[in-house]
Amino acid sequence: MFQLSLIRSGLFSAFLAPATAMAGQYVVELDAPFEAPTHSVMQQHGWSVDETLSAGADSYVVVSVENEDAVRDLMRAASATPEKITEVLFINSPTVGGGQPAGAQLRDGHQVYVIERPIPGVGFFGLEKKQKISKGSNAAIAKLGDTIEWDHSYLTGEGTYCVYRADSPETLREHGALAGAPIGKITPVRQKLN
Repeated sequence: MFQLSLIRSGLFSAFLAPATAMAGQYVVELDAPFEAPTHSVMQQHGWSVDETLSAGADSYVVVSVENEDAVRDLMRAASATPEKITEVLFINSPTVGGGQPAGAQLRDGHQVYVIERPIPGVGFFGLEKKQKISKGSNAAIAKLGDTIEWDHSYLTGEGTYCVYRADSPETLREHGALAGAPIGKITPVRQKLN
């Protein structure tokens, strides 16, 4: 949560502190919206929910916990069944490529989306390559104008979970084509930073 706040505020500079994921951060895919256990249970176990991206049957939650076993413990405590658990290796954003962070408020007519991009090994790419990816996304956004904003992306060993705001899935596909970024699944979500 703190790291995402820094990314959004523009205070997080790629040159001063790359957007590396926090130790033990995971994206969990769920078949229902996530309901966290009580605050006291979360504190007792040292669990933290960083972001929820709810979409009914296709939902995501980003958690910071000790390890994957702790993710499973958290999911059991929340009565949730994970479809997939993926470790976050890096958080990319417009600022990593020298761009401006997404605005604090959702623009009128925009929806938040999660785009799954199948890019094997992307989380292990060097910082220079991650900056190049960020610059490519920023350039595509500049061409598309106010129809799209990039919030941030969770890079893993298998691909990315990119959080964008746009006026339509078609705009996201056009952005992917301009940026040279593959698009897997696009899911409209309700975003909540915890």
